[in-house]
Amino acid sequence: MKTRNKNLILNLFIITALLYSCKGEEEIDGKIYYKEYRKVHLLTKELSDRGENDSALFYTRNLLKIAVLNKDTLLLSNVYYKKGLYNKRQRKSDSAYYWFLKSTEILKSINDSLNISKRLLSLAKIEHENELFLKSDSTSIRALKYIENSPSYGRTKGSIYNNLGINSLIQNQYEEAFKYYNLAIKATNDSLRKIRYMANKAVVYKHIKKYNKAISIYEELIKNSFFNKIDLKLKFKILDNYTYTKYLSGEKVDVNDFFKVQRLKDSIKDYEGLITNYSYISDCFDNQNSDKSLFYAQKMYNLSRERKRPNDRIEAIDRIIKQIKGKEVRKYAIERSFLKDSIIDARRKSRNKLVKTIYNFDLLKEQKLKAEIKIEQQKSQKQLWIFTVILTILSSIVYFFYKREKTKKEKAIEVYNTETRLSKKIHDELANDVYAVMNTLQNKAETDTKLLVRVEKIYAQTRDISHENSPVLTGEHFESFLKQLFIDFTNDACKVIHKGLKEVIVNELPKEKQIVLYRVLRELLVNMKKHSEASLVLITFSLSKKMLSVVYQDNGRGVKSLSIKNGLQNMETRIKSVGGIITFESKQEKGFQAKFHFKK
Repeated sequence: MKTRNKNLILNLFIITALLYSCKGEEEIDGKIYYKEYRKVHLLTKELSDRGENDSALFYTRNLLKIAVLNKDTLLLSNVYYKKGLYNKRQRKSDSAYYWFLKSTEILKSINDSLNISKRLLSLAKIEHENELFLKSDSTSIRALKYIENSPSYGRTKGSIYNNLGINSLIQNQYEEAFKYYNLAIKATNDSLRKIRYMANKAVVYKHIKKYNKAISIYEELIKNSFFNKIDLKLKFKILDNYTYTKYLSGEKVDVNDFFKVQRLKDSIKDYEGLITNYSYISDCFDNQNSDKSLFYAQKMYNLSRERKRPNDRIEAIDRIIKQIKGKEVRKYAIERSFLKDSIIDARRKSRNKLVKTIYNFDLLKEQKLKAEIKIEQQKSQKQLWIFTVILTILSSIVYFFYKREKTKKEKAIEVYNTETRLSKKIHDELANDVYAVMNTLQNKAETDTKLLVRVEKIYAQTRDISHENSPVLTGEHFESFLKQLFIDFTNDACKVIHKGLKEVIVNELPKEKQIVLYRVLRELLVNMKKHSEASLVLITFSLSKKMLSVVYQDNGRGVKSLSIKNGLQNMETRIKSVGGIITFESKQEKGFQAKFHFKK
């Protein structure tokens, strides 16, 4: 035994030295640490199994370090669970509860529903032990919500229902207890666990004095093929309860059955079971042999005092007082009163500490949640502010371009209206006056021929200006209007051909763009007629990605050197007014070419 202890201490020393000798966390190999985790895990378990929970807790700090360094969430949850388990074995309910809570919160973050339900069950059991039965019920029901309809969850589900059954029994809610024990039996496929839950069900029948039903269950369990495979403590407990329930039912029992179980319990050091056994024997001898009843009541008292079980000690005192007389009664009565007060005080302190732990944990959780909400609100406000700034900038840009386009349209329409008004005025006033002068000159006998020619020239120029700036028929008839333009400039000397006009659907163009298109093409044709001496004109329309392109080509004489002057400049200005681009090409004896495009 000493050698085993030395080896254990040596192993722990080596592991601790390895863990704390590293210079920095970033230098540690995770794979090595997982191996060491396994070693420390087994050693802490061995320490705890031997009752050395202080030492086990001390070395869990190494397990915690490994989990943190490897950023392993599940591992960290398991370490917290171990800390809770070792604290519980030391009867530090509040500390155990805290670490179980920490473990549960981590598992929630990774949606590990099965282990969440197990941790909640551990919490519910601590609440039960501290007589917070309603809280325990609530936690158990929460645990059930994490259980999925899967066979692998049946064992945990059975344990949760069993805990609810125990809570119901303690609160004298017998129908509820039956309901939950039946659900526990139904939930699990584990035959050994079913025996435990059926035994608990028999206890309920014993409490409500339906002894025959309880006896029937015990007999069924004892005959079960799995009975000899169950945990020995549970097996001996069932045998003891079976004999005692028969005694309560009025059936004659053999006291040797109690003695037989007593020896079995003693062989496995089941001290809690022995205390119960002594109480049963004391009760059996109560009306038959007061000395023997007192003897086993004293044995129950001594063992419960030795094992620090105050509740059992009070029950033992109650049995002793029934069998004794005189001054000793007062002595035991005082002791009983003191024990009762101590138990109540201890339970109150333990319960208060647990409630405080629950409250503080919930408070910290609430504060953390509020902080997270505040951060999210600040983040949302920042995002909203950024979105507002971006939206404002985009709106400004959109408004700028909209305003610019609107201004362009308004300017183009204004130019068009001005041109139309001038055209009308030239036609109605100036051209008519010139025409009247021509008539007067022609009717005179003596007229200067040169003067007449000059006046005719002025009239022709006036008429051309009027036609050039005459109103344009826009809208759904624009295509036909444009085709008429080409027909007007087609004669025996020159033929105007167009290509692709139908496909580009010029009728859908905005009004200002229809006007510009018409005016530019007319100016090109007028220039051709005046200067080019072309016999063939080809006008090609095309559409690509909502961009309307027009190519004008003629086979006229062209020019040696092309310069942008009045006529061409007017075209360029018009095209730019609708956001388009125009280019000109011309070589002597090789014709003239103009290309322009703008968004449809």
